[in-house]
Amino acid sequence: MEWDFAVLGALRVSRDDQVVPVPANRQRALLATLLLNQGEPVSVSALVDRVWGGEVPTHAKASLHSLVRRLRATLDGAAGGGELIATGANGYRIDLPPDSLDLARFDGLLAAANATDDPGDRARLLHRALTLWRGDPLADVVSEVLHREDVPALTERWFRASEAYFDAELALGHHIEIIAGLRQATRRSPLRERFWAQLMLALYRGDRQAEALDAYQEVASILATELGLDPSPALRELHTTMLRSDPALRWQPPASTVTVAPAAPAPPVNPMFQLPADPGSLYGRADAVLSVRRAIAAAAAEGRLPLVAVSGPPGVGKSALAVHVGHQLCELFPDGQWFVRLRGQQVDPARPDDILAELLTYAGIRGAAQPGTTDARAAALRAALAERRVLLVLDDAGTAEQVTPLLPGSASCAVIVTSRRMLGGLVALHGGRAVNLGPLDPDEAADLLTAVLRQHAITVAPDAVADLAALCGYLPLALRIAAANLATAGEADPRDYLRRLRDGDRLAGLSVPGDPRVTMRAAIEPSYQRLDAREQRALRLLASSPADCFTATDLAALAGVGWSEADALLRTLTAYHLVRPSLGDRFVMHDLTRLYAAELSRAEDAAGERAAAVSRLLHSYLATADALARRGHPRMTFLPPPPGLTPVAGAPQPVEPARWFHAEHRNLTTAIRHAARHGPPQLVWHLADRMRGHLQEIGAHAEWRDVAELGLDQARRHGDDQGIAAMELSLATLAASRADYPDAERRFSTALEIQLRLGNRAGQASILNNLGIVHREQGNLTEAGACYARALARYRELGNRHAEWSCLGNLGVVQLELDQVVEAVRAQRAALDGYTSLDPAAQPHDDIATVLHNLAVALRASGQPALAVVHLTRAVAIRRRTGNRYGAATDLDQLAAAYADLGYHAKALRLAEESLATARAIGRRRVEAESLTTHAAIALGLHGPAPAVALLHRALRLSREIGYRRAEVCAHIGLASAHRAAGRHAEAERHARLGEQLARRSEHLLLARQARDVLVDEPLAPAS
Repeated sequence: MEWDFAVLGALRVSRDDQVVPVPANRQRALLATLLLNQGEPVSVSALVDRVWGGEVPTHAKASLHSLVRRLRATLDGAAGGGELIATGANGYRIDLPPDSLDLARFDGLLAAANATDDPGDRARLLHRALTLWRGDPLADVVSEVLHREDVPALTERWFRASEAYFDAELALGHHIEIIAGLRQATRRSPLRERFWAQLMLALYRGDRQAEALDAYQEVASILATELGLDPSPALRELHTTMLRSDPALRWQPPASTVTVAPAAPAPPVNPMFQLPADPGSLYGRADAVLSVRRAIAAAAAEGRLPLVAVSGPPGVGKSALAVHVGHQLCELFPDGQWFVRLRGQQVDPARPDDILAELLTYAGIRGAAQPGTTDARAAALRAALAERRVLLVLDDAGTAEQVTPLLPGSASCAVIVTSRRMLGGLVALHGGRAVNLGPLDPDEAADLLTAVLRQHAITVAPDAVADLAALCGYLPLALRIAAANLATAGEADPRDYLRRLRDGDRLAGLSVPGDPRVTMRAAIEPSYQRLDAREQRALRLLASSPADCFTATDLAALAGVGWSEADALLRTLTAYHLVRPSLGDRFVMHDLTRLYAAELSRAEDAAGERAAAVSRLLHSYLATADALARRGHPRMTFLPPPPGLTPVAGAPQPVEPARWFHAEHRNLTTAIRHAARHGPPQLVWHLADRMRGHLQEIGAHAEWRDVAELGLDQARRHGDDQGIAAMELSLATLAASRADYPDAERRFSTALEIQLRLGNRAGQASILNNLGIVHREQGNLTEAGACYARALARYRELGNRHAEWSCLGNLGVVQLELDQVVEAVRAQRAALDGYTSLDPAAQPHDDIATVLHNLAVALRASGQPALAVVHLTRAVAIRRRTGNRYGAATDLDQLAAAYADLGYHAKALRLAEESLATARAIGRRRVEAESLTTHAAIALGLHGPAPAVALLHRALRLSREIGYRRAEVCAHIGLASAHRAAGRHAEAERHARLGEQLARRSEHLLLARQARDVLVDEPLAPAS
């Protein structure tokens, strides 16, 4: 039985000519990654990146293990294919039978073609290799990382094989036969000049000179339009020789034999092998090692200098990685492995001229034989290395300019550069590959720490190892220092060391006593010293701020500079790996770097300057939060901004309020707590006030309570009535969200008294509107209507159209409860028309979703469930886009009910389950009670009365527990319907009458009518 795996096109698996389906995309991405690395282990992190991309599961390693198990089961279905996948120490690999992978057959044919001297055999082998391609590699595998990191290299191999094939055919005189293929190649890759040159030559040799010249004009136009460039010198030279009708362009049969005079032997030079000792296993660096090796191999195959620039923060293990890879590649560079320290981070970095003299000596050019100028020495080095295979490891480079003169000119050599800076110049100008190292992940750091401690026969509990790794910031150098300290501490308890790091001077604890070179301070200091005064100050202020992550706007506020200057400062700090990019436009600083810079800030920056910088940052947060809260929640009333509050000049303004609040959530809550402890106090209640809408949307009740209570405490301490009213309003809204209506009513009433005393009509209107909602939810519809009417009058006086439409929608809800269905539909449509009359950019999406929800409920009551489905589907889409989980939960509940009305019970069940899960996740017990009732109605349609009755009793208990009368009535109506379906007519009548009585008592007249409808729908037994 024979396997056949194919990646040169759509992913295909077959055995004995029978297709083995792999339908699940994550299994396909996993299999594709293993196949591209056939026989080689692939690390867990590399597989996770390619399978899940940016949506990494919480327990990635366990999820990957489960996925491998499922893929093995898929292949096992084809007679034991699961055994092909092996588990290694740090990942997985696939071991395939010979020639069972099309990529391996392609590589074999290419190697055979390169080994033959016969042009005809070469052309035939290349043609066979190219026929293995069935389209774009892995075209049907969805993986952004795979297609970004791995597929381009495969495509490049096709291009190069195609170029070699066309060259072989041109050498054989088959120019006419390949014109069609060359035209296809130029259409597929119009910027690849080699194809155009081959096409021009084939046309020219086929006596189609005019078409050849037209082809040149076509590629020249494409290059000018797409890149703003002229054709390359080689292509221009070919065009010129065609214009001259140069006889050299005519085809000549290949000579059968060629005599080549032997080259003069190079002067004997003893190879220099200078690499430091191999550090051995590099935990968590399998991907980086593979990236460096692949980059070197790919560049050599393409005939250009292999050049890799490894960068990263202090202590991340750049030099160790370079030396480790150098030892792995030593057999490829038999003429030497040279290791040179460039001292780029020191006060006196090595000068290129001096390094060139050293390298020329290694190459056998000594003393007076060395040229006198830097340029001449660089040229001499290139000439000396032209025919040699030498690996250069240039450690601790300061700049790209320091490295450039040291680069060989031959693809037979390779260069690995390490630096704390991102050496973009080497990538842009010399075709280098950048490999950036970051801290290890927690599991890898724990593995490293455990392994080093095991060498010293030290056993530390896994939880202590995890804590110690975290305190070391997962940096290899810090981890090794910690392990060394434990190893030399004798019988000391490792937990004592852990406590010293956690509670004391962590940087002092991460140093080897008696050796000032081996400390984290010494590791970080050179990077800091390379900064100028402005950049140093920026790093210190960032470290002393309470922000968890930061943007250029934040740095501009802290440093008191313009946005453009702050952006430039951040780019420099990023280039030195002192900060690193995070999500979006945000940056973060490593914990140990932050400790170092904060320590310097306390020593060098006056306390007043630090406090003023943080105050500027907090005011910047408030300026942005104020603008976005008003834009994102136009119907809400917020405190007037403090005088002089302005955003950072020149800073780009966030477009999506919800996205900004999500991104800054942690920073804002941290800022509130910081201001509560250190001031300015008014920022506590102001920031808490602006976060109210965001916290309500995401259902973060615990944090909402914390920040609002902090704000209330500070406002009371400083006698700010507006602040007190705003925080009481916030806490009242929270209580209402949690169905704690008595507390909500008490707090709303307190806030209303203050606003009446202050004469703040906007504040009064907002509170009255919310009080109306509380009264409505408690079944006091008359009081609710009175509150809405008072609020509506004030909104109209103030000209607040958004709030007016919101209040009108609330009034429509009351009308519906009072069984005024036509009026309710009319009110909701008027509110919807108002919102949608606005410019699309100004429309409040969540408010529109709320009106769509209320309109759909009224349409269901009027017997139009299909139209309700349309409006609710739109509402759910809006909630998902804005991240409003509470709104989504209520919309999904009603959408499920509407589908159940239409008889689509299976679809309704899926929606109801999502609604219930969301309600529980965000602590919305009112929605949970409603969703249980909807579940029961669906269960009645799918499974009959028994499960429906059980669900309805749960809904009844929960409704009574939270005092939610409306849901209690709905549960009784549902029980009446379920018992009637079971033939228990007396019980059905009892619940129907109870439901009607409760509904009338709380003025839920629509529900009272629905309860009566159950009574009259079918004759019931008399009440007992």
